[in-house]
Amino acid sequence: MTPRYGSIQYLRGLAATLVVASHAFLYPIADEPLLYGRWGWLGVILFFVISGFIMVTVTGNGRFDGPFFLRRRAVRVIPMYWAATLFTAALALGAPQLFKTMSFEWSQLWRSLLFIPFYNETSGGIHPIYKLGWTLNYEVYFYLCFAILCFLGSTSRVMILSLLFGGLALYGYLATPQDALSVFYTSYVPLAFCVGMGLGLMALRGARATSPLTLWSAGLVGLTGLVVGLAWPAQVVEDWTAFLGCLVFATSAVFLGVQLEPVLPRVRYLERSGDASYSTYLSHIYVVGALSWLAYAVLRAEDPATYISVAMVTIACATAAGVLLHVAIERPLTRWFTPLAARAPTVPAVPT
Repeated sequence: MTPRYGSIQYLRGLAATLVVASHAFLYPIADEPLLYGRWGWLGVILFFVISGFIMVTVTGNGRFDGPFFLRRRAVRVIPMYWAATLFTAALALGAPQLFKTMSFEWSQLWRSLLFIPFYNETSGGIHPIYKLGWTLNYEVYFYLCFAILCFLGSTSRVMILSLLFGGLALYGYLATPQDALSVFYTSYVPLAFCVGMGLGLMALRGARATSPLTLWSAGLVGLTGLVVGLAWPAQVVEDWTAFLGCLVFATSAVFLGVQLEPVLPRVRYLERSGDASYSTYLSHIYVVGALSWLAYAVLRAEDPATYISVAMVTIACATAAGVLLHVAIERPLTRWFTPLAARAPTVPAVPT
């Protein structure tokens, strides 16, 4: 058994809120300011750091049961993601007018369901049918690599995965591959998992930062990374320098959260927000789109007060909808499929 970190749940909620806020503020804007896109970028990087941290802490110091681990991850990830993907595919077939651009192909559907990256002409990037699922492609890739090394201890596992992801990122930077699979798997994005795994090792070892100077320094470094990550000038949101800045902030946030865990107050709302972060992430785009469309059908987006008010209301509603979806659908689905992930019963040896 591993401890449940309330701070990690708070940060999961923060990550989901950043992604929701990014889309809420971007919805009515044609030129898409870089800052708003970077909010979502920061949220995704924070999610990945948290994921690396959790996978190390839940599997412990030694070896673990790889197939059991993958079954547990599948029960956690697949049902909700497949539901979102199939819902999007059904809308694309039955009501394509709801999308700004959408060209549905059956080959895209099965690749999306199997977490196989491909170039999507509709989105102009390496995205599945449900565009937000690109992050799930990276998560599943990380889980598979992590499970393959189940026969190793935690330190060796983290070191090998860090060398692997780092080497692939270096190759991608130097060789600049062009095909979708090579571009996806040689990205620097999985480095966020490596940082999270390193923080997980620290937590397993019980490393504590007792000096206030260390904590304040970590906070200052994190804020510096936040400024760089959000304000770094570039032509695209996913700039590698901005990635490093956001990664520094996410690292500092998780580090401080774990170190301050014993003194952090328990805030039930923040815990629920973290628990529901997956449902919020998967569902928010439809909530934001529907509410924003209704609002701007009768209101003027050019009015700054209206624009901010609509964005804030949609953020609140999308978060609330995520919590409801988590309680009403995600948790029941997880309970329903959990028996599929159970370990096989151990048969006692018969004495001879």
